[in-house]
Amino acid sequence: MPNAFINRTRARSEKLARNAGIQLDRLRDRRLCIGVTGLSRSGKSTFITSLINQLLQHKNASLPGFSPVLSGQLIDVRLHPLETTDLAAFPYQDAWERLCGQPPTWPEPTRDTSGVLLELRLKHKATALNPFAREYFSLWLEIRDYPGEWLLDLPLRELSFRDWSLECAHLYAQEPRASLAPELHQQLSRLDPLSEANPDLLQKLQRDFCAFLATCKQQGLSQLQPGRFLLPGSKDDPQLLQFVPLLNLAGIDEAQLKGASGLSWYAVLEAGYRRYVKALVEPFYRHFFSRIDRQLVLVDVVQALNGGPAHIDDMRAALTRITDSFHYGQQSRLRQLFHPRIDRVLYAATKIDQVISDDHDAVRSFLACLVRDAYRHAEYEGIAPVCEATSAVRSSREVDAGGDRAISGLDAGGQPIGYVHPRFPGRLPDAEHWQHLMDWQIPVLSPPAGLSTRNGDAIPHIRLDTVLNLLVGDKCQ
Repeated sequence: MPNAFINRTRARSEKLARNAGIQLDRLRDRRLCIGVTGLSRSGKSTFITSLINQLLQHKNASLPGFSPVLSGQLIDVRLHPLETTDLAAFPYQDAWERLCGQPPTWPEPTRDTSGVLLELRLKHKATALNPFAREYFSLWLEIRDYPGEWLLDLPLRELSFRDWSLECAHLYAQEPRASLAPELHQQLSRLDPLSEANPDLLQKLQRDFCAFLATCKQQGLSQLQPGRFLLPGSKDDPQLLQFVPLLNLAGIDEAQLKGASGLSWYAVLEAGYRRYVKALVEPFYRHFFSRIDRQLVLVDVVQALNGGPAHIDDMRAALTRITDSFHYGQQSRLRQLFHPRIDRVLYAATKIDQVISDDHDAVRSFLACLVRDAYRHAEYEGIAPVCEATSAVRSSREVDAGGDRAISGLDAGGQPIGYVHPRFPGRLPDAEHWQHLMDWQIPVLSPPAGLSTRNGDAIPHIRLDTVLNLLVGDKCQ
């Protein structure tokens, strides 16, 4: 018993000391937490893998746009164990080995929350007061990753079950969703909210509803709620996923719904919805976002544009609602310590190695057009969002194809492939241009061959150094 007591006391003391050190680093502006977010398939896992790799291999990486490397201020970078027990370690080594495999493969997509802690060892810049000073300091960089599906649930915190159901009814009545599961939509519309619920029917409807959401995801749509119906957490209780929307609430008075029997469809589904938000969505928001200082939002605009106007509108609506959920605000050091807020937002178009370099600026301009509504909330709080275009792993090269610039790379089977794509628009295109973009068959490119873990190679990229500088460059002074 005495040994157990001593061990518990020692553990508590070590935790208190560790937390005190973290708070001191934040107060000294030597700690930064970055949330990497984005809709599903935007390339979060690959981006984080490449970002870690660039920093660890900064001496031989191509990072001319990252000022600490260009100035020689960055001395060393090290990976450290996470200081929190509620986050799994980001699987960097596994992802890096997959990229270096024979054949190379892409990292596994994000399936749960994870994080990584990096220590950037830097030297202070010489000042006029002490030009010979060469003092070193550490900037602690924590990066947090989580499934894009979970991000989509953030707006549910502000919606009642009734309001969410009304939104679903409006959304599902429009194409392309209206044609994806018409029988399910009819069944949900025929449910009498005030009649007694059937548990067996509910289970069937929930399975069909999950299948419908999966089909929407396969079609490239962005608004997919509830997100954990598509990708539950490893510790999620399946009983928290037992609800579906009611699609015929528009003509029913709220007073009638509030007075419904506790066994009615409305009461049962409304209770399930509230449990889901309270037990899964709120804790995720509260614990995961509580220390995020800067937000990176990854967007696959190339794939969305290829899907057509409906996909673009759907993505724009999803991004607007998601970013409205973030807590923005100018940071002072004391506010950063006690009430942290997001003080910088960066939107990055990913996978731009799929288009020629002459169109990269157009990709960035189109992204700015796409997220203009999304970042109004941030601008209101005095935060100036930035748009950039990047490719965390460059998998292609440009070649000449009879006078046209073309993309050349390897397909999923490792065979050479090339294509000339339509010009990328800098804003929403006209009808004729839309058709060319929608007819574009975008092949899946394989990661570049020849990367080596043994040789400590740096992953080839496009403008990841600029993204890195925008995220942390000012904190390296």
